[in-house]
Amino acid sequence: MSVEPSRRLTRQEAAWSLTEAANEPFFNLVQRYVFAPYFAGTLAATAAEGAAVWGFALGAAGLAIAILAPVLGSIADSGSRLKPWLAGAGMVGFVASVSLWFAAPGVSLLPVAIAVFAGSVATELMNQFGNAFLPVAARREKMGLLSGLSFGISQLVGMGVLLVVLAVSSSAPAFLADIPSSIDRLAGPLAAASMLIFLTPFLLVAKDRVSDSRASVTQGLADLKATLAEAWKDRNMRMFLIARMVSADGMAIVFSFGAVLAAASFGWKADTLARFGLVITTFGVIGGFAGSWIDGRIGAKRLSLLGLLLMAFGSASVLLTDAERLFGFPTGIALGVPLASPQEWGFMASGAVIAAGAAFAIAGMRTMMAMLAPPEKLAAYFGLYSFVGKATAFVGPTLVGLIATATGSVRPGIGVAILFLLLSSAALFAVRSPIRQVD
Repeated sequence: MSVEPSRRLTRQEAAWSLTEAANEPFFNLVQRYVFAPYFAGTLAATAAEGAAVWGFALGAAGLAIAILAPVLGSIADSGSRLKPWLAGAGMVGFVASVSLWFAAPGVSLLPVAIAVFAGSVATELMNQFGNAFLPVAARREKMGLLSGLSFGISQLVGMGVLLVVLAVSSSAPAFLADIPSSIDRLAGPLAAASMLIFLTPFLLVAKDRVSDSRASVTQGLADLKATLAEAWKDRNMRMFLIARMVSADGMAIVFSFGAVLAAASFGWKADTLARFGLVITTFGVIGGFAGSWIDGRIGAKRLSLLGLLLMAFGSASVLLTDAERLFGFPTGIALGVPLASPQEWGFMASGAVIAAGAAFAIAGMRTMMAMLAPPEKLAAYFGLYSFVGKATAFVGPTLVGLIATATGSVRPGIGVAILFLLLSSAALFAVRSPIRQVD
């Protein structure tokens, strides 16, 4: 008599579902909404210098990830133990995040930029090794459930830390009251605490796989190269991978510099930027759910194109909105208290459109890859899909850094993002719609 698998999650599966939440606060608090504007607008001597150094730090992190990801991905695929790598990345991310508390006004930008660089690389590697652990930690029939559960928990935690920033901003504890820029600097320790809280349970209960010496890192890299060569010969897949690569650059610019531009344009501080982050995250989640419904009606390719064009439209609206203008038209209303002018609400609405568009594009492209890839090589092609998304993601932030250095403003960098998104749309338009259905 066969035994029906338990419907309850094991301790290891439940703990794995928390691992993605260890990363999200770093993205929300440090890379996007709180610390990034503080770095560019307060730590740096000028906003242009701050935006440039921030762009170079994220660009360097993207380059390091592009180099390390395929190597470490091959380690993950080679049968080697995963827990030491996951714990090591978590430790580096924790230390880098904690160190951001010491980024007080007047300190040198270089050590802070190095900490941001180290934290950005570490959190991406945490995500990579956490994902590689899924087939080790979970039963096959639970993988889909756990993947969705992990994403949902990470978004809730990402919103939760933004709510903490809002709460502390409105009523700062006594021990923070006399510390300069304490709310902005708190972003690092909050991100570190999230890593400790949400990664530690899995490290404590996870059973690592036994090292398998039969596979090798060299073989893993050779397999990635062979998959890329095979995919590149197929025009349809080639255009799709180009679209994926270019869109990743556009998204990197928009999400890395949107809050920096908001702070420079409207003088928003941590509390208002946290509200901005909550709006973006909320519409990203809504876009994810809506995208699955829309996909069933218009198809993955149209959903992806819709998402990219929404992002380009939202980015153009952001580009044309500043302290005096709304979508390029003067409002005649001066800035006062935060969120009291139509131009600020227009910027907020544009961010919501970008977030929903990104959710559409990400969901649609993932489905397209599942349909375009050879059924017998899905795992290898999804590895390629992940690699392509990281391979040139350093280009966008680096370009914005160079542009900010040359022009004294981060705003023209948003124009580069629009160009990337439109080029990605053109490449995706050239892809023949996949007709094979995923089982």
